[in-house]
Amino acid sequence: MKALDVVILAAGKGERMVSAKPKVLHEVMGKPMIDYVVEAAQGLKPSRIVVVTGHGREQVETHLKDGAVICAAQQDQKGTAHALLTSAEHLGDGDVLVLYGDVPLIEFSTLQNFLSYYEEGRHITFMTTDVVDPKGYGRVITDGDEIIEIKEEIDASPEEREIREINTGICIIPRESFDYLKEIRAENKKGEYYLTDICKVARNKGDIVKAYRHGVASDVLGINSRKEQTEANIIMKQRVLERHMKNGVSFLDNNVYIGSDVKIGKDTMIFPNCYITGKTIIGNQITIGPNAVIRDSIIHDNIKIAGFVVVDGVELMDDVEVGPFSHLRPETANVEVLK
Repeated sequence: MKALDVVILAAGKGERMVSAKPKVLHEVMGKPMIDYVVEAAQGLKPSRIVVVTGHGREQVETHLKDGAVICAAQQDQKGTAHALLTSAEHLGDGDVLVLYGDVPLIEFSTLQNFLSYYEEGRHITFMTTDVVDPKGYGRVITDGDEIIEIKEEIDASPEEREIREINTGICIIPRESFDYLKEIRAENKKGEYYLTDICKVARNKGDIVKAYRHGVASDVLGINSRKEQTEANIIMKQRVLERHMKNGVSFLDNNVYIGSDVKIGKDTMIFPNCYITGKTIIGNQITIGPNAVIRDSIIHDNIKIAGFVVVDGVELMDDVEVGPFSHLRPETANVEVLK
């Protein structure tokens, strides 16, 4: 594939979150939503990643300052096409993949498959999905796998609102088609410049716009409310547990919280109701009893941790046994405890 630039749109306010915090900084399994999107994008090894900020941009940009991304501020909220054009001065010669900072469940493999589909014809391509209740989403009008038009709900007819194929927002635009964005007009009820209207511009020029249909809607839709955030936590929690199980970790049941950045070695057994988070690293052949809390700690090999233990910012060396109800933290732990 030729060079690729990634633009992550993260300027929205997220009013349904009812929060002073920018929506993309709300956490799923202990990590801000936008971090998942940046990590998935980095896996593609693009030439650059540009994050378009807006509401609460100071907080978002401060959070991202060490993340090897470029930030571009959208000063006025004039729609998704306007947001994408805000990134233009930072882009190179690559095709432009557009992602959203509030879609934490997007997976690297999903993006790989999307790009493989795009490479077959290199047309403007939108990722679509089917939902049971399409209320609030743009409806995708297609002919086979070609997109005729994407209608925002407010502008759709009653018949068009019955369509269940919706626009996820994720798309890829060939670099030579990027200037189509400048021809989009705010001729809609919201008076905004819709990115989806690039479909009209392209078709008027004789170009084809394609639909890539993703089968699992929850993977590719944004988090817009506290309810959806909770649902995303549940999905991500199961993904994390399954990843560790594939790597040789045993859980006595699913009632365990493992942060997304935690590393665990093989032949480790974790009892119910444990909470393990932060930058914790757990070695091989560890037993962690029920109701343990472990944060930002290093647990070396062949260690037994009893139930109701708190390990907070501590390194435990090989062959340690920690008794029940212990509370280990840097200011209280001593050499004898850690050996």
